[in-house]
Amino acid sequence: MGEKALAKIRSFENVEYVEQDQIYTVSAVASWGLDRVDQRNLPLNNAYSPSGNGAGVNVYVIDTGIRSTHNDFGRRAASFYDALGGSGDDCNGHGTHCAGTVGGSSYGVAKSVNLFGVRVLGCLGSGSTSGIVDGMDAVANGGSKPGLASMSLGGGASNTMDAATSRLSSAGYAPIVAAGNENQNACNVSPARASAAITIGATTKTDARASYSNYGSCLDLFAPGSDITSAWYTGDNASNTISGTSMACPHVAGAAALLLASNSNLSPESIRSSLTGSATSGKVTGRGGGSPNLLLYVD
Repeated sequence: MGEKALAKIRSFENVEYVEQDQIYTVSAVASWGLDRVDQRNLPLNNAYSPSGNGAGVNVYVIDTGIRSTHNDFGRRAASFYDALGGSGDDCNGHGTHCAGTVGGSSYGVAKSVNLFGVRVLGCLGSGSTSGIVDGMDAVANGGSKPGLASMSLGGGASNTMDAATSRLSSAGYAPIVAAGNENQNACNVSPARASAAITIGATTKTDARASYSNYGSCLDLFAPGSDITSAWYTGDNASNTISGTSMACPHVAGAAALLLASNSNLSPESIRSSLTGSATSGKVTGRGGGSPNLLLYVD
């Protein structure tokens, strides 16, 4: 439109102002899991609007390490400890993905937390009891508070692993733990069965228990775990979409970080009580015998 025409239109008595027409687009949430956890009911509303961001809280991701340079971490990520004797860098992807769900600026529940990689699993995604316990004890003895641990790992029943989980909790670091992916009772595996663990099962986009998710009375609650998109280890802008209780666990770790940011004196048991007390009840279908019907909710 020319200047003369614009001036003519502005001169009309009923024209309050003239503004250039624009194109608007949807503001997509990076992961459906984020979209789900801040609303009580389906359908998803394509939004994630938590009341906090987790700033000042330290989350120790006990896993395959973290690609700390990933752009989604905004210089808030670092290697804390490597039980395998390396640099703490992620050569598998699992740990980076979990860290992204905890606290990535795009993919994360708590978008301003400090993320610390504790590498206890190697490039193939496996590790020993002794190595995992070593990493857990490193956090218990040398971590900084307020903090918590996100542990998307598991294996056979182990008194040694369970005791290390208790030490983490006693030191003031809530252990958020994946229930496991064997479609069995989580009370059969460690550290999911540990009494100190806050144990998380996985759901799908329809709020059904994922077919692989462990279940039972050792679970505390469920969270989104299937087809979760998050950061990946192959590049600083890389992402990947994968499934598992490993993906459900960091949703809850992020939620726990939000709680700690609002009250840094919360004990691990108080965090458990807050998470289960605020969870949405009655939504998880096919949850498995003995499982709580509780789905993570982030206010």
